[in-house]
Amino acid sequence: MSLAAESARVMVIRVSTLAVQVPVSIMLARFLGVEGKGLYTLLTVVPWLVSYVLLGGLDTAHSYFLSSRRTGLRPVVIQSVLSVFIISLVGVPVYLLLVAPRVIEGAAQVMLLVSALLIPLSLGRYFILSILLGLERAVSFNLLYLVGALIVLVMVTVFVGLLDFGLNGALVAFVAAQGLLLPVGLYWIARERKAAAQIPQDGSAPGESLKGLPLLRSSLAYGLKGHLAGVLVSFNQRFDIFLLGALSTSREVGLYAVAVALAETIWHVPMSIHITLFPRTAAIGRIEGARKLPRACRMTLLLTLGLALAVGALGYPLVLVLFGRPFLPAVIPLIVLLPGVVAVGLANVFESYFAGVDRRQYQSFSVAWAFALSLGLGVTLIPRYGALGAALASTGSYLLQMVLSISLYRRLGKLSFSDFFVPRLKDLKDLLATFRDLLKQK
Repeated sequence: MSLAAESARVMVIRVSTLAVQVPVSIMLARFLGVEGKGLYTLLTVVPWLVSYVLLGGLDTAHSYFLSSRRTGLRPVVIQSVLSVFIISLVGVPVYLLLVAPRVIEGAAQVMLLVSALLIPLSLGRYFILSILLGLERAVSFNLLYLVGALIVLVMVTVFVGLLDFGLNGALVAFVAAQGLLLPVGLYWIARERKAAAQIPQDGSAPGESLKGLPLLRSSLAYGLKGHLAGVLVSFNQRFDIFLLGALSTSREVGLYAVAVALAETIWHVPMSIHITLFPRTAAIGRIEGARKLPRACRMTLLLTLGLALAVGALGYPLVLVLFGRPFLPAVIPLIVLLPGVVAVGLANVFESYFAGVDRRQYQSFSVAWAFALSLGLGVTLIPRYGALGAALASTGSYLLQMVLSISLYRRLGKLSFSDFFVPRLKDLKDLLATFRDLLKQK
């Protein structure tokens, strides 16, 4: 299957996931209010950030070594299970004793304890997704997100919509949904085991593939090299919420969460391409991967720019109809975020190529500078402007990330502005043809 066709399939699934997530956001906003939505966001996002920081890039390393045929499924599963247990032993106390008291104000202790369960659950999900991606099962990878969104929708509908348990019910629903998702992912991995066992290894025999301590050492070497980038990418996308919780009010967090939720609808385009381009580049090599990159950039720009214009034009009525009048102050932060979302979408395409050719340090460099700018702008602007300050800080950092990613790619290959950034009529025709083929297959 071509990169464009697989990316289109992935994007259809991600859009379906978005269609499920929107009713959840609406219910939470309507039933919890602005401040309740803000506190819910902190209780679900902060433990996830803690788990990701401590992950050490092991998930990305597993994807890389599986897709490049340097290890097998069994060694990766064993290492993943042990990693979840060990990292959780560190992560839960760090979250409860050091992070939550400084960032999450107004939450009862029992709510913090329940939210701490998200650390091992998030780690388990990360490793399951990394295995699916490493096996080049991009469709299954994204179907797991869709299944997770459906479970969250059902749980929130029951606990918040029907039983009216408020913030406590919303948190329990989200945590329970993450727990129910893990058996689904494990079942899919078990189903793929037979096919994965037939994948040839680089060594002359399967026993020569990486496993045990050599796999752990290689995973840490690869993962840590780019983990700073992964952490900073996550922080760049979520640290603004972290800062809002520390420097502003739950109300501002609630408003910003709505703006981000609408802006993130555009991220499904570059993420669809990233999910297919990274493992494919690792499998086919640097030269062939570079041939696919210009078209991936043009497709990303064509789709993200069009979606950004649509979201900007419909922002006010969308917020009013979906979330209600109390959330209308989120419209301006939403519009400010849109240029940054388009910029970071392009940056993500280049960074997926960097990861596929084992140049993750390039991503670390670009994202580190972007995060430094975001932190400086956030500390300066958030205390005064709240959600708007967070949006300005994010967009500024995303633009810098794009510029640096493009500059760093020029060290690896030739970059023609027209080839990479000027969409062609053929791109649009091919895109429409791909979606027509997908609809026929449905």
